[in-house]
Amino acid sequence: MVDTPFQQPQHLTVRQNRVLALAGVFQAAQLTHITAMTGLNRSNQSESFYLEQLIKSSLCIRPLAELPDPSLNTLDFFYGFNDLMLGLKHLESSLSRPFSIHPKSHIPKLPAAKLSTSYAISLLHLEKQIYQNPQFVEIIEQAQQKILKQFSFFDQNYLHPSIIANLAQAYLDTAGQIQPRILVRGHPEAFKDSQHTDRIRASLFTGLQMAHLWRQMGGRSRQLMFGKRKIMKDIHSIARMQYQLIEK
Repeated sequence: MVDTPFQQPQHLTVRQNRVLALAGVFQAAQLTHITAMTGLNRSNQSESFYLEQLIKSSLCIRPLAELPDPSLNTLDFFYGFNDLMLGLKHLESSLSRPFSIHPKSHIPKLPAAKLSTSYAISLLHLEKQIYQNPQFVEIIEQAQQKILKQFSFFDQNYLHPSIIANLAQAYLDTAGQIQPRILVRGHPEAFKDSQHTDRIRASLFTGLQMAHLWRQMGGRSRQLMFGKRKIMKDIHSIARMQYQLIEK
């Protein structure tokens, strides 16, 4: 692999920006999976950090009149590559998994894939249905405005239970109305805790928002089917840029 010259993050290509947005979807899916399997009591600081970054960005992502928009920059919604590192690693891992011996497509069959990967793919499909429905779009925008207006009352804490609950409700009022729903698997006892389920749904909501950003940048399902090598190449380029930023 040939090293690329040092680049500042704002000089990302359209394709690299799209990969970062896609990594946001996979980060949300991975956080959903971790929370469902381990619960809130076992969540660590890094997981909370990654969720907080997704919540910040999801409150700022808005629908656009025309798609795609090549001027969009994923890092306008994040501080840097570190905010999406969990998603980049999970995306790379998902693309590296061996496919079925007799696949119907280049996407691994969901029963054989990781649960979090199946959540990510489901979010990509759900996003389009949600944003084609004006009523759902209005619900999302109202939830964003409500949270941002009340943010000062939540001690400037994006992980405040009230913010998590509002995001969870926005998910229920939109994606929760579409069949089939995303079925999250986890520890049965954990789902009896409302704060636990709210965090799962809030994570899924951020995934929907990142999926929308991905589509705003020209993201399409066929890119996952036929463009796996290009996505992997962009992930590795981003990793090199991150390394060079640290070394600078």
